[in-house]
Amino acid sequence: METQRQIRFGELIRSLISDCLLKEDFYTDNINPTSITVSFVRMSKDLKIANVYFMPLGGKDKDQVLQNLIEKKFIFQKFLSKAKLQSKFTPKLSFFLDNTFDEAEKIEKLLLNKNVIRDIK
Repeated sequence: METQRQIRFGELIRSLISDCLLKEDFYTDNINPTSITVSFVRMSKDLKIANVYFMPLGGKDKDQVLQNLIEKKFIFQKFLSKAKLQSKFTPKLSFFLDNTFDEAEKIEKLLLNKNVIRDIK
């Protein structure tokens, strides 16, 4: 269970990463910053590690976008360090694909199944 402090700090990091995607130049055509949605950020208890969950728009080229974000992680670290966080440390970032959209779609398909509808009634 995350504490209120972790949630608040994670939301701050999420908004800063979204700003960084829009403002910074990544010097590559492989990252289209307007097509990346940062879903949420999970912080460690000591706020030193931030796990960033994202999804490319439409779910296209997930693995390629993940690889490019991991390679350009230093740009995000630098942006966070200049952001004047109210923290002793700048958190280390780890990027992960957000699969909650896929899971929601899978559950929706299951609920629309004829056998499941019959069992619910």
